[in-house]
Amino acid sequence: MGEDKNIIKSVDKAFRIIELMAQESRPMGVTEISKRLKINKSTVHATLNTLLGKGYFEQDTEGGKYRLGIAFAQIANASLNSMDFRNKAKPVIARLSKQVNETVHMVILRQGKVVYIEKQESVQSMRIHTEIGKSQPCHCTGVGKVMLAWMDPEESKQLIREHGLPRLTDKTITDEAALYKHLEEIRQKGYAIDDEENEKGLRCVAAPIMDYSGRVIAAISIAGPTTRISTDSLEKMANLVVEAGLEISSKLGSGLTN
Repeated sequence: MGEDKNIIKSVDKAFRIIELMAQESRPMGVTEISKRLKINKSTVHATLNTLLGKGYFEQDTEGGKYRLGIAFAQIANASLNSMDFRNKAKPVIARLSKQVNETVHMVILRQGKVVYIEKQESVQSMRIHTEIGKSQPCHCTGVGKVMLAWMDPEESKQLIREHGLPRLTDKTITDEAALYKHLEEIRQKGYAIDDEENEKGLRCVAAPIMDYSGRVIAAISIAGPTTRISTDSLEKMANLVVEAGLEISSKLGSGLTN
């Protein structure tokens, strides 16, 4: 199969560098990037310096390593603000957070992981430490399991093959067969629970958000410490987050009703 003649090699290499550094979330040097991506060191250096001049990268004064710059945050924020459903979801998210007095998140799926695009913090002193734009694995988060559950089965299997099922806590599901069975149960119930599977001491309950075609395009969750979100309160929380997901979905023309 021949190489796509429409691809501009320099642009392709630049984005490979950007994606690697975004994935690693730490400063990296020219040599390491060159080895990881198998791109000539001089090309990596020239690419980084070009982007450095535009504000897309910053360079440490000591060691000379590069990290993503503020320009990416500005573009990400503009992109998030352009998402119509995000603006439509904001009042629903704010109301739900106030109702349960816990943190509420909304996520989308990008490159096999869930990415936080909206958040309403709990006013309680003990809060969930998440950031807009940050990503999390799918298999061990409530929102991620929602996205997997309503995804085309072949697509979900491919995602799991590519990203694996790393163990984050002793409750993380790491067996594929067990996860597929769990996803079927989620579809039947209409919501997913993360019971300390991603982080010890944290519980989440999540539901899907669908567009006009009935396709799941996002997920919404209530998250909090296990000391406040008890197993006895999960059913009530699930009903509330499902209702919120349906309300946002209806705003997007899904035709679904509470």
